[in-house]
Amino acid sequence: MDYKLFDLHCDTPYRMIKENQMLRKNQLHIALDKASYLSRYAQIAAIWSDCELSDNDAYLAFWRILNNFKREIETNRQRAAICRSYDDFAQLPDGVAAFFLAVEDARILGSNVERIREIYDAGIRFISLNWAGENILGGGYDTNSPLTHIGRSVVKTAFDLGMVIDVSHSSAKVIDEIAEMAAAIKRPIIASHSDCNSIAVHPRNLTDSQFTKIKQSGGIVGISLANSHLCGKSAARAKIDDIVSHIEYFLGLDGQHTVCLGCDFDGIESTPEN
Repeated sequence: MDYKLFDLHCDTPYRMIKENQMLRKNQLHIALDKASYLSRYAQIAAIWSDCELSDNDAYLAFWRILNNFKREIETNRQRAAICRSYDDFAQLPDGVAAFFLAVEDARILGSNVERIREIYDAGIRFISLNWAGENILGGGYDTNSPLTHIGRSVVKTAFDLGMVIDVSHSSAKVIDEIAEMAAAIKRPIIASHSDCNSIAVHPRNLTDSQFTKIKQSGGIVGISLANSHLCGKSAARAKIDDIVSHIEYFLGLDGQHTVCLGCDFDGIESTPEN
């Protein structure tokens, strides 16, 4: 059978270097051997900025993680490739996994907005400004803080370069500001791994209004498999039915061209039960 999958978020590059794992075969959620049954497989692979590191140390760690991941791709170049555009993806033969690169928590840019051009040249095409708390760019999902002046400059430069802004970890004010900036220049934004707040109340989940703004931008929303996102703050282990509930709710918001998967593989401790 001809299986296809495009997933919007994983944390595999960080876990690989942290745990000394290879891309071909490992103990993680994502490995080339595990994906071998898929004739077409595309994955946005995020490089997470470790919250225990300073902004500058996280920037240095970004390059170590990125270069390690690129070496693994090169080692498996018959089975995987890094894509910088849709054309790169479209030209890949069946059986070759496509990886698009993302930054999760762009505080690694510090106050040097020009760093965004460096990471763009290195292949980064998706960027989230936040992870948690406040940083030099603005507020995370657990704050009520807006974009800073530097944050607005980063968003503008990212749009100018053709990068896609990911608002999954951003505050409500940051999401509103980014959506407004995107609408002014008719650019899409995404929430790579966020669920529905009307189904499960969680500060990382999207309100109906936020989902609609992303939809109206021409962007997409990836359903996260995190238990807390699917079930709220309860300790319940999520089930497949919970995933379906979030998908069906977003479909009810005219989201048939918006809802995708953003599983958060290698960023979650466990996957939902069958």
